[in-house]
Amino acid sequence: MRRNPILQTISWALYAIALFLIYHLLVKPAFLDLTWIALLIFLPLLAFCYFVVHPSERRQVLVFSIGFLLLDRALTRVDVKATAALLIGGAIAVIVIALLVKWYGRLNWRAVGSLVLIALLANVTFNRDTLTALSHFTVKYESDRLYNGDWVDYFPITLHDVNGDGKMEIITYGNAEELPLPEEIEKPETEEEKKAMAEKLRHLQAEPVSVYVLTWKDGQMVRMPNDQIPADTMEIIKEKLPTDYPGFPYYTMKDGQLVPNVQRQPYAEGMLQIGTAPYRAFMLDMENIANLLAENEGSMDLRQTLGSKYTDLHIKDGMLTGNYDGKPFGGTTKATKLMTTMMLPDGREGLVVMGEHLSVLSVEPDGTLTESYTLTRKQAELATGEFIPADIDNDKVDELLVAGKPSYILKPKPDGTWEILWASGDRDKSFRFSNFATIGNNEKPEIIAKAKSWVSTTETRYLAGYDYTPEGLKQNWRIYLPLINVQIGDIDGDKKNEIVANMYNTHRILVFKQHNIPVFGLTIALFVGLLGYGVVRRFRHA
Repeated sequence: MRRNPILQTISWALYAIALFLIYHLLVKPAFLDLTWIALLIFLPLLAFCYFVVHPSERRQVLVFSIGFLLLDRALTRVDVKATAALLIGGAIAVIVIALLVKWYGRLNWRAVGSLVLIALLANVTFNRDTLTALSHFTVKYESDRLYNGDWVDYFPITLHDVNGDGKMEIITYGNAEELPLPEEIEKPETEEEKKAMAEKLRHLQAEPVSVYVLTWKDGQMVRMPNDQIPADTMEIIKEKLPTDYPGFPYYTMKDGQLVPNVQRQPYAEGMLQIGTAPYRAFMLDMENIANLLAENEGSMDLRQTLGSKYTDLHIKDGMLTGNYDGKPFGGTTKATKLMTTMMLPDGREGLVVMGEHLSVLSVEPDGTLTESYTLTRKQAELATGEFIPADIDNDKVDELLVAGKPSYILKPKPDGTWEILWASGDRDKSFRFSNFATIGNNEKPEIIAKAKSWVSTTETRYLAGYDYTPEGLKQNWRIYLPLINVQIGDIDGDKKNEIVANMYNTHRILVFKQHNIPVFGLTIALFVGLLGYGVVRRFRHA
């Protein structure tokens, strides 16, 4: 009896969908996390899958599977900007693989059509770069490229409720609206063209850069005009955004522009003078510090608000002044940077500052300052570290998440010392804390950190959520993407926090929303069901 052609077409299409999900949500994450262990697991599985298929259908299934994965990969890799070139490249991939599958696999055109259709749909309906996040998150929003310049690999991101509507706005820097995309430069051929190109590239020009405030409106993120943001709110926004981007101090932000502090030729010539090179770099630092002092009217650092009780903070002329719980305080300090605040065992809110070392300061009733806790450079990596207060054990006292090499969870003890609750491995240079917040429907905050895969020796970091336990960190989820600038907040106003991040040198902002669908478990069930169907079919037609 001949099989129903419609049912046969649907069967091939369903198999292609199952293959797509199993490969991207099960196989790829397994190899990213387990590498050679995953290979040892999947080789016997592949052998079993090969022999479970009836010999009369083995070639068809094998060629269909390989052809589908190859076409899916080929369509994903068609990376051209022109629409015509994109269509031509995609059409060539479809025609070549379809003909190969038809000829070598001896498949009918219905099966080939199912293969092509599902591969095309998978490439136009899924964000392929973020597909590996689907196990726990959906991509709620992805921005266009916000920066069209050449100098900066990534800008900082922060969140702030700019208009008081209960939603967090995404704040970063960009110039996509101010600076058009650079024209494609043809390769110079003649000697005159090469000299003209070299002269054009030799001199660095200032680039326009603006604060970009993105707000959720009518189901999408839109830019809020800067002239509609009150001046005092804009000052708070700028306080949250650091001005030392990668490349500092070779260019700095000034009057809405990235201004180069050096030029290529004199800087290169100066750095080749080994004896004076360190002093030239030191002078650049001093120049930028002078500019910072001038911009802040003599203050090394200042904050209008910090934490729940600190306001009007200034570090100026070796003095730290401000208000704590509405009352003025002040004292001498060697600190140069205001970091954050944290709740201390005595119930006070401590002020975390950075100078020669990291200090947690407490304000006494008479308005003086006391150094309650200290973290020296011998104890932790301070220069490039990040410090995140987090009440991980829910005792109303903040622990300090130290993101460095290694990373630590430090608990302040009443006697002024730190207790190490957890530390990353001595050889693990990838683990780094990013945040501490609730995500999605979870009522309990969790530790957000970037960590490499369990087995691989590569330093690529993947974002993951953890709970602290006395036995260590327990992983709740993982996104297999190298995300940076991770922020947590309610972007769309549904009272559930989303993850905001970007990837290195893309200048695109991603918003991830957690879902409660057990995608990983369903994918495993789909894989097991597919194997079971193959076994039953094999024995029925043996």
